[in-house]
Amino acid sequence: MGLFDKIKAMFATEFTVLEGAPALTPEQDRALALGAVYAAEGHLPINAPTMEADPRTAQKLLSGAWDVHGPDDVDGAYGYLLHQGHRGYYALVAPRVDEVFAARGGRKLQDEHQARIAQEAAERGLDPERARRWYVGWTGAAVAGGHAALPDPLPASIVAWDAARVVHLSRLLLDAGLVTPDRAWDAMGEAVGLARPAYRGWEEFGRAFVVGRAFWTAGTSRNPVDGDIGKFDGAVDDLLKVDGSPWLRLAY
Repeated sequence: MGLFDKIKAMFATEFTVLEGAPALTPEQDRALALGAVYAAEGHLPINAPTMEADPRTAQKLLSGAWDVHGPDDVDGAYGYLLHQGHRGYYALVAPRVDEVFAARGGRKLQDEHQARIAQEAAERGLDPERARRWYVGWTGAAVAGGHAALPDPLPASIVAWDAARVVHLSRLLLDAGLVTPDRAWDAMGEAVGLARPAYRGWEEFGRAFVVGRAFWTAGTSRNPVDGDIGKFDGAVDDLLKVDGSPWLRLAY
């Protein structure tokens, strides 16, 4: 370890731990680790599925960010992440954006891509307009230099992003009192089953999460470049290096 790394380690902030939280089973421990990037970035408990928010605050966050307004919306929110998410759109969009830059393709190629992506999205049960919007946004992010901060090559899948959000959503649902712990753990367990086959280790998982975050921003914001990406990249670095990280304790 070099001098800089030693100094950084000395001043590294410990992860937030909820005192008195129930002990986790090995399965729960692994499931919660999927959402550790959010916990590290947002100073949320690393050892419990909660944001420590009161029910009213949690419900407000669910309504605004997840379109969950009550118990009837829970299955739809979980179902979207577990069965669709952003990974399907990314699989359609990312290779074609790479093709544009490799071939130095112009507007004609991009128009062809948009038409083809919309058609394939419909065939796969995805929203054609959302697919087109993400293609435009992901292309724009690349043009604006937003991909420079991302891994090269980009990951084949961003299922890490969808899986981590299952944990983040579960925190809010539990705080709002909209699900039982058993329901939340079942959903997080499904997310583990989705994510584990896609990556060889926590570093690949973490970097893919960051790319997923960047992809999400590119399709939902007027500015396709995620200004907060450095915070999440730093959280991944901490989880890979700092004592107390579940990623250091658990084999992927």
